[in-house]
Amino acid sequence: MTSEQDWDLVKRVVEALPEGTWTSYGDLAELIGTGPRQVGAYMKDGDVTRAYRVLTAGGTVSEGFRWGDGRSGKDVPDLLREDGVRVSTGGRADRSQRMSVYDLKLLAAELDDAAPEDTEDRE
Repeated sequence: MTSEQDWDLVKRVVEALPEGTWTSYGDLAELIGTGPRQVGAYMKDGDVTRAYRVLTAGGTVSEGFRWGDGRSGKDVPDLLREDGVRVSTGGRADRSQRMSVYDLKLLAAELDDAAPEDTEDRE
């Protein structure tokens, strides 16, 4: 079972995806040891502002994708393009811009290294 800390990691990683990249539900699921459906549910309900950068393994928007805050407006492919992701006219993101689970693990390690040190008194 995934912990609150695991979901926090998912949120931090998605928010830190470099411009011009995307990832998949499956890659995030593998990162924390859960399933893609659970990641999809979290993207919907977890207040992840860049959830639109999480796609199916084939690089398309999931049929079940919904904005967690109920918003609508810009199309996901348009937002991806604004972020530098190449998206075909058919709505498929360029696979060469996908962040694999390996890339996500490296990004997570960078985020951990950049986190402020524990400032608890050590007397």
